[in-house]
Amino acid sequence: MNKICLVATYRELVELAEELKTELDLPIDIVQGDLEAGTRLAVKAEKAGAKIIISRGGTASMIRQHVSIPVVEIRVTGNDVFRAICPVSGPERVLGILGYRNAVMGCRSAAQILGLSIHEIILVMEEGKTDWDGVRLRVKQLIEEQGVNTFIGDTSVVTHLNFPELDVRLITSGRESVMPAVEEALNILAVQEEEQKTTQRFQAILNFVHDGIVATDENGNITVLNPAAEKTFHVSEAHALGRPIASVIPDTRIDEVLHSGKAEIGQLQTIRDGHILTNRIPINVDGSVKGVVATFQEVTQIQDAERTIRQKLYGKGFVTKYTFDDILTADSRMQQLIEVAKNYALTAATVLIEGESGVGKELFAQGIHVHSLNARGPFVAVNCAALPPELLESELFGYVEGAFTGAKKSGKIGLFELAHTGTIFLDEIGDMDKRLQARLLRVLEERRVMRLGSDSLIPVKLRVIAATNIDLRKQVSLGHFRNDLYYRLNGLNLAIIPLRSRPEDIPLLAESFFQSFSREHGRKIKALPPEIVSLLGEYHWPGNVRELKNIIERIVILAAKDEIHLPTVRMMVDELRCAPGEGARPSEESELLSGTLHDIKGRIIRRVLREEGWNKSRAARRLDIDRMTVNRFGDE
Repeated sequence: MNKICLVATYRELVELAEELKTELDLPIDIVQGDLEAGTRLAVKAEKAGAKIIISRGGTASMIRQHVSIPVVEIRVTGNDVFRAICPVSGPERVLGILGYRNAVMGCRSAAQILGLSIHEIILVMEEGKTDWDGVRLRVKQLIEEQGVNTFIGDTSVVTHLNFPELDVRLITSGRESVMPAVEEALNILAVQEEEQKTTQRFQAILNFVHDGIVATDENGNITVLNPAAEKTFHVSEAHALGRPIASVIPDTRIDEVLHSGKAEIGQLQTIRDGHILTNRIPINVDGSVKGVVATFQEVTQIQDAERTIRQKLYGKGFVTKYTFDDILTADSRMQQLIEVAKNYALTAATVLIEGESGVGKELFAQGIHVHSLNARGPFVAVNCAALPPELLESELFGYVEGAFTGAKKSGKIGLFELAHTGTIFLDEIGDMDKRLQARLLRVLEERRVMRLGSDSLIPVKLRVIAATNIDLRKQVSLGHFRNDLYYRLNGLNLAIIPLRSRPEDIPLLAESFFQSFSREHGRKIKALPPEIVSLLGEYHWPGNVRELKNIIERIVILAAKDEIHLPTVRMMVDELRCAPGEGARPSEESELLSGTLHDIKGRIIRRVLREEGWNKSRAARRLDIDRMTVNRFGDE
């Protein structure tokens, strides 16, 4: 069906409209019906999809009361009236005009030009009906008292004036009357379609924008509620539109903005599920407030976006590599420890992981993160013993521009902020400077950080996992570690069992490392020979899993022609056998002191590292040298 429907009130108008439609290729449908019949046809056309109705006279007025779409009237023109009056303008004619006001006004003007006297009856429609009995009584009076013998008017004249003595003439509409109505309808349709496009674009924005949007009119009644707002406030658009904002969404302050006319930007609003950040803007028209638009975002969405921006800006890629499934063990105590760690993961409490160097503390930390409610957030690991206190402080807390000499102009975000909504892993926490321990304690208690050089606190939501390879209780008793921080960190405790105490794990781990390094280095050895595995089981592994992993890689690399020789491996293990407290044999002493000073330094540092379980911080303290020197010689 076309979007324009012309309801013609008489047959000749149908024929004229059909001619114009064919001649001008007009996008209109044409039906015939007068008054009630025409109104029924118009209502039917609207239901079928018509957007505009064209009709004339009383029929157009009646249709307008029964449809919600525009109704364009074919107006009576002077030419129409002259065509009706001229043939009946002789001296023997006494004219009457019967019709609705627009038709009567046109006839009155034409009669004045022709110098004719004309008797008028203006039809009135009340509640969609006309009192035709009263009209016929009035016509009869004009016939009897004024001698009226000719009536002209619209289709109602022909339909309702059944007086034999009357000459009844219909005022018909010509091309010059119909075409303006058709052109007006086409213009309205074009405007409607353009408005529809604008509305659809606006609706698409409302539907797909992530921000919630609510708008009201000047009375505080809701006029717009987009899907994001429906989801946030748990209310449907159909239920909300037209209702007062206060009865649908409490505590919006939109009514206050309506009265004050002042915008409220960045306001925190409490809702059932948490908090939203709201902007409320008055709609001012000619100095008068005609409504309010409120936009808002859920605080959690802002935090997620902030986290994403932080990670992208600083490109750290704070992600985990391991899960609990990567912890290989055949030891029942270790398996039970993994289950305990999984239960810890489901809480938000701080976890302290204790264990010797190389035992796999970070594996447990990563497993806890992946298994926790913070799994979608970043995992930020920092070694507290690897950096001098001043540098560690700036890394953890960040700094603002001008905080110290050499600070970046843009400042720097700290690791606590980067770990927001995730987990921060503080490895070797026992080596942290006591001044930094105080700052860490404040973060744990308040969940807020302050950058160096700043006076403002930044809220952070994160999980803290700490790890140590030294006895923190002993450090507390010696005054090297804060007592209050120790108890804050030790809310949940995991003590990782050293490798020497779970000998059944040595073959399992050795074979796993062996297969991995064989693939990495292109070796074709199917498995470790049993005698090699047995030899490895005899060593006490002070460096734990890390030390075992290192020697397996050496075994794979030194395998000649894809064969592993037992003497070679035995020599490697013998090199490791230098337990703390054992004196060096004369041959070892001479070997220790042979070569250059650089060689001697390296051998001494590596020996102390072995004796300290490959703990570089303890080795550095024992030798009274800096950790960087230990790193340099220990890796040679």
